[in-house]
Amino acid sequence: MSWQFRDKARKRLAAETGAVIKDWGGRLSVALVFPNTYYVGMSNLGFQTIYGVLNRRADIVCERAFLPDPNDLPIHEGSGVPVLSLETQRPLREFDCVAFSTTYENDYLNLLHILALSAIPVRARDRGPGQPLVSMGGVCAWANPEPLADFIDWFFLGEGEESGPEAFALWQEVRRAERDEATARSEFFRALLQVEGVYVPHFYAVRYHADGTVAEVLPQGGAPLPVRKRRLLRTDEHDTISVIRTPDTEFGGMGLLEVGKGCGRGCRFCMEGEIYRPVRHRHIPAILRAAEATLRQGERIGLVGACVSDYPWIDDLVAALRAKGADISLSSVRADSLSPGLVQGLLDSGTQTLTIAPEAGTERLRTVIHKGLSDQRLLQAVDLIAASGVRRVKLYFMIGQPSEAEEDIAGIIDLAKTTRHRILKARRDPASLAELTVGVSSFVPKPWTAFQWCAMADVKALDVKIRTLTRELRKVGIHVTHDVPKWAYLQGVLARGDRHAGELLRLALAYKADWKRAFREWPRNPDFYACRERPLSERFPWDHFDVGTKRERLETEYQRAMGLVPERAIRWKAALA
Repeated sequence: MSWQFRDKARKRLAAETGAVIKDWGGRLSVALVFPNTYYVGMSNLGFQTIYGVLNRRADIVCERAFLPDPNDLPIHEGSGVPVLSLETQRPLREFDCVAFSTTYENDYLNLLHILALSAIPVRARDRGPGQPLVSMGGVCAWANPEPLADFIDWFFLGEGEESGPEAFALWQEVRRAERDEATARSEFFRALLQVEGVYVPHFYAVRYHADGTVAEVLPQGGAPLPVRKRRLLRTDEHDTISVIRTPDTEFGGMGLLEVGKGCGRGCRFCMEGEIYRPVRHRHIPAILRAAEATLRQGERIGLVGACVSDYPWIDDLVAALRAKGADISLSSVRADSLSPGLVQGLLDSGTQTLTIAPEAGTERLRTVIHKGLSDQRLLQAVDLIAASGVRRVKLYFMIGQPSEAEEDIAGIIDLAKTTRHRILKARRDPASLAELTVGVSSFVPKPWTAFQWCAMADVKALDVKIRTLTRELRKVGIHVTHDVPKWAYLQGVLARGDRHAGELLRLALAYKADWKRAFREWPRNPDFYACRERPLSERFPWDHFDVGTKRERLETEYQRAMGLVPERAIRWKAALA
């Protein structure tokens, strides 16, 4: 059956521009794998960036692989055809290294499934000579890799543009110097301990209290503690862009270009704003240099970053890119940094949808989550969008956030209705009316945030809130899109899980993604990870990492949000820190 998958791969390659196909002779072979479908993986800028970085080295050949498409997956499972690389249609087990780029916790099971389909032992301790080394990078690798510690040989913590090539080149060097592969693997893992931004989990023993919480993490064999993330110090020297264009992505052939790393807003729910500290803006000349490369593949460019509209020189950048013939798009814009120049630049580029994220329906809750967006400023942004003539408007909210009350859900409904009213008032011509959509997602407490101590809301309660919003907004012609709370709950279990969560993943793999059965047979209570309020004294599974944000500051932000200590005491504690 493999011929049909090889043929499909070749057709996908033919529709792409920018793919790299190298001869394998004398080179280290790396299968860069996104643990989801081609459509999802090729929409990911980090995945594309690392592909370009590795293939710029003469001594490495890097090819891509993905979870088989839904229609193909049963054929792989039934016929035994392994997962194949896209560029040369080789089985993953023939590569020297398999490197996963993982952005979403709910893809963890896909990662294990890909290994199993490829006849690669799932557990790291079961792999040896003749088997590929298995690594993982991406946001999940440095937020909390512990649920995958039994399966991955090493993790890349932080931005991998420098540490990735270093680690793979090190394996090439070690195995050339040591003829016995078993010895070479052992020496390589030990040598990896000296590479900043690399975590080798089998060098760390975890001890637990009787109640299941982490007691301590014990480094072995000279392993560093804490394990520090790697960050780019000179972002202007590294172009973070799409290196491959394909129509089969969420962005429909658009090239992506990162304007900077990090966000200085400090929203208390946002992990990205913490783990990418410090904020590093690329300068306009560096962005324009990168844009020239991506413009050779097409004129559509999507600007990417934690908060693109906060880029200090956004109007000048948009004007400069427009002057080069680029059509500009942004995934969303901050309501309080929206400017007429930015809106006009987006409209001139053919943008059909503008998205803003109030996150909460009331000013009170936005203060709790440190969104810093008043009702007045939000409505000013709504009026600017309404007057722009854009065809579609989307408001994004999060439900189940700490201290949320019925009034906050009612506030989402009122704000959406007010937005619709203002759009109708600004556009007297019915032909120019905008389609209004409200997007809703469930709050998941994430590591490295001020809310990492908080409990996640009950799934049933989240379902009720979604039904309420959908029912009430449908009455006035507002469409609601939303996530599925039961999958958000799974994300909550894995996001704050420890190494015991690896057994849950193994059960889910054995039971073919029957999560109900996996949860039932797992000897632990998943609510312990997702829905339990944590005391400030508790040690987290990720506390042996240093990602650039201090736990003490997060504690202070948590206390400020919850109102647990007087404002005067908070200022005093901050001054001591």
